[in-house]
Amino acid sequence: MTMTIRLLSIAFFMQATAAFAQSDLAGTWALQNKQQVSGPDYANALPKQITINKQADSLIIESVNIGAEGKDVTNKQALAINGKSVIGLSPSQRRLIRSLKWTDDKKGLILTSIYYRLDNPTEIDFTRIEILSLSTDGKQLNIDKKSEETQSETWQVKGVYARK
Repeated sequence: MTMTIRLLSIAFFMQATAAFAQSDLAGTWALQNKQQVSGPDYANALPKQITINKQADSLIIESVNIGAEGKDVTNKQALAINGKSVIGLSPSQRRLIRSLKWTDDKKGLILTSIYYRLDNPTEIDFTRIEILSLSTDGKQLNIDKKSEETQSETWQVKGVYARK
């Protein structure tokens, strides 16, 4: 009986330690610096503001970006943290598959979005991979975003965000 309690205590401690080790990306963040790494420089490649709310098993990500005619567009999405894919439609009505998972070191998140062609919903048009991580002091959110294109030039951009 004592051995069972010890094992359960160790298991609980390990889970609590793993959860604590995960970076807390929650908050509202404003873009401070954008660096074009490769490919075309798109004005809306990174959101100008991002709000992340952590739920028990998911993240709610709300981003404000430059849309058509230079007007702000807000996009809100809920993503499971367990790495399982979510199938849906993008604002432009493209078939879209998204997944979110922790990096191996639990200090960042990887958001993968696969967009399909409008005229052929079984053919991938482009894949976006975004890595979100906190600076060591926790004061900055870093986003490394790469778009792997099948019909045009692949691009990559990095952004540094400050907590609002």
